[in-house]
Amino acid sequence: MLTITLLGAPRVSRGGREIGFDTRKAVAILAVLALEPGKHPRERLAAMLWPEADEERARGALRRTLSAIRTSAVGERLEADTASAQLDGAVDVDARRFRAHRADGKHEQAVSLYAGDFLAGFSLRDAAPFEEWHQAQAEALRAELADSLERLIRDERDAGRLQKAIAHARRWIELDLLSEPAHRALMRLHALAGDRSAAIRQYHECAQLLDRELGVAPLEETVALYDAIRVGKAPASERVTPPAPASVRNVDEAVGDLYTLHGSYAKAIASYGSALESASDRSRPAIERKLAEVFHRRGDWDGAEKHYAEAAKSEDESERARALADRSLVAHRRGDEDRALQLARKALVIAKDARDDRAIAQAHNILGILSHDRKHLEQALDLAESLADPAVTVAALNNLALAYLRDGEPEKALPLAIRALEESEALGDRHREAALHNNLADVLRAVGRQDESMRHLKRSVTLFSEIGEAREPEIWKLVEW
Repeated sequence: MLTITLLGAPRVSRGGREIGFDTRKAVAILAVLALEPGKHPRERLAAMLWPEADEERARGALRRTLSAIRTSAVGERLEADTASAQLDGAVDVDARRFRAHRADGKHEQAVSLYAGDFLAGFSLRDAAPFEEWHQAQAEALRAELADSLERLIRDERDAGRLQKAIAHARRWIELDLLSEPAHRALMRLHALAGDRSAAIRQYHECAQLLDRELGVAPLEETVALYDAIRVGKAPASERVTPPAPASVRNVDEAVGDLYTLHGSYAKAIASYGSALESASDRSRPAIERKLAEVFHRRGDWDGAEKHYAEAAKSEDESERARALADRSLVAHRRGDEDRALQLARKALVIAKDARDDRAIAQAHNILGILSHDRKHLEQALDLAESLADPAVTVAALNNLALAYLRDGEPEKALPLAIRALEESEALGDRHREAALHNNLADVLRAVGRQDESMRHLKRSVTLFSEIGEAREPEIWKLVEW
């Protein structure tokens, strides 16, 4: 059995003996193949690890590195042909066991297996695509650990094992010092254990961290909990998200929708994945598109592209048009402007053929982002308002405000940005709300209202710091959609 350790510093061993490699890129290749089972195209591996080389040199370097891996003790565990490479099934990978335990509901075993962050201390300075993949995977695994810790806290608390719950809460805070839900969980547990002074100290520690690192105050929910504990009231339970609309038939899909609004993206992906397992052929494309959107929000373009492509296979022309419009935005994020425009224009044609005003509005909105033509955004806004569709309306208002700001007309951008934020707050989408606070701050600064700008910027930073895997740069940059 070949053993590959990815949680913590990377390590490869077989039969108890560690395997060394001459190059760090051999370790990087094994990390990619080990975490993601299945065949990996050589083009992708070469582009990830030798991005500065031309295609011929990159493929040659990959060929030599794969050969070196094959001649090491990894041997036949590596299967490679002229098109792809993969590891066979006789490989033990700790990160995959971690995820398997979570899928089976064995959160105690999963948490105990997490010895450190994904590929801790490992980097490739000359391979930016690999580093982006590394960072995304590390943050996803950290988010999954946080989810398991949160579940264990709840289970141990309900069973009356408060000290075990407190230990899990402390580890959650160590994982993410700026997570207010983690601080609130520990405050509640201290209060339930009768240690009110410890709960109050925890609040002050949280407030000091937020002020020092982000320059913001705790959220109202955290302050309210502190006030209740300080005066001796029973700690309130964490706010419960309202039930899903009855129109959503798949419970896992409904839960995924709520996690997406909350910004809990690792949980949303897991819920949508479960929804796909029981979905009918007719309903799968819509779930695939929702799953793609979560990957898109996280800045995982490969994941987004994969699921948008599945959604675009829908027999429903409206669903297909929406998937193509979203897919065009992924191409834009990747810098492929020609493909982005091609997809957006195709989406508009299909939406018009289907006579679906919502899909038409979405296509115009994306074309407005791509072309910087305000006419598309104005058409999107007019259609969205006629449909009374708040989500599309907010997107069009926001993007139109950004267009005016780019064109040096902040006075025209200001009422649009204010209205976008006001209408967004009713939707409960925390990521969009964070982006709108950020954009409104930019507009206010452009018109000389510095104090108001700073208030909105601080609110934006507070929200962004609690969304998804907030250390991923793309989450903070996604301010138009």
